Amino acid sequence: MSPLTLALICYWKRLPSESAAVRARCLESACERVSRRKDSRAVLLPYALGDSDEDIVAAATRAYVQPSGEGAQLDTGATSEAADWIRRGLALNRGAVFGALLSIGGEAVLDRLAGLRLGLSAAEVDTACRVLGRPAGAGVVDFLAEWVELTEDGPSASGQRALLAVLDGQDRAQAA
Repeated sequence: MSPLTLALICYWKRLPSESAAVRARCLESACERVSRRKDSRAVLLPYALGDSDEDIVAAATRAYVQPSGEGAQLDTGATSEAADWIRRGLALNRGAVFGALLSIGGEAVLDRLAGLRLGLSAAEVDTACRVLGRPAGAGVVDFLAEWVELTEDGPSASGQRALLAVLDGQDRAQAA
């Protein structure tokens, strides 16, 4: 059995008895250890892949692909891994992983997400939009506008409404 499989099994055993608040504090501690280089980023994987709480998954995903600390930059290899979690259905909460990556933005990230966005369910689109919040940067806004156009004739009215709400919020924020 792989180390990741064992870590996920241990994580899932704890899940029923720990609240989201407790898991979020444990994630903060793990992120701190990673930023001080006391642990590898692999300690974040159970949170990103094995949790269902969108805030925990999003925070773990962001920390995994864009570690904090001195000289930390976006890791394109880790970004590819996270996109693969979505593609292969490895994360329990694919929408939160997608939203976390989308919130990071940047051309390379958006290019990886472009081919995945139509594979999300309406519920996953809703989750991604909640995780994203208000989009930062013209690239993300353009990505969302294009996504709306791609879904105009599709069956997912709920997902399209979520995308439009995010874009509408962006328009109102720019007008203020």
